Amino acid sequence: MTNVRMLPVPGSNHQVLVIDDFMPAPDKLIDYAVAPQQPPSESPVYPGLRAPVPPGYLKYAIATINRAFQHEKFTARVSDGEAYFAMVTRAADELTLEQSIPHFDRPLLNEYAVVHYLCSPAFGGTSFYRYKPTAQVAITRPGLQAYQQNLAQHLKTYPAERGYINGDTPLFERVLQVPCEFNRAVIYPCALLHSGDIAKRFIADLNPYTARFTVTAFLR
Repeated sequence: MTNVRMLPVPGSNHQVLVIDDFMPAPDKLIDYAVAPQQPPSESPVYPGLRAPVPPGYLKYAIATINRAFQHEKFTARVSDGEAYFAMVTRAADELTLEQSIPHFDRPLLNEYAVVHYLCSPAFGGTSFYRYKPTAQVAITRPGLQAYQQNLAQHLKTYPAERGYINGDTPLFERVLQVPCEFNRAVIYPCALLHSGDIAKRFIADLNPYTARFTVTAFLR
């Protein structure tokens, strides 16, 4: 598989899987998203809209990712999960504090998040971060409470600027950046601290053909 690579996360033993040409006929996914069907919904966590993906998407994605893991001699396997179309629509000044700093999806290293890009590289990819005070790049259950308490304390001294994070801050260091490419999928453990690389002057676009449009999935 020449379209597959594993990227090490500096300062850790974690890796990020990148698969180019992830889906056949990716344009048809966008066509599906704009066809009349279940309307998109807002998420309390994601800064935009989500909508259902086509039947069969998840099964194909799981099979492709498992083949890539096997090709890279990586022992992980996934068998189930959920996936959604996702489109960033929230302006930077509308973000919550939690949306203005790197986040982890779940405090688990054996579950995986997927970002499948269906947009122009101009919208920016995904970056992974290290929390400087404790040098953590992943937040797992044993360290979750300590991380939350430490972060809350440090945010009193270094308040987060409201807006999309896209680079180093007093509390977070970007350690790995994966650029966006159309039909590229980025797969990583849910516990990794990460954020989309979204410009501070991001302007919302509600057209899936021209917006920052992706599929996001969570696999286990």
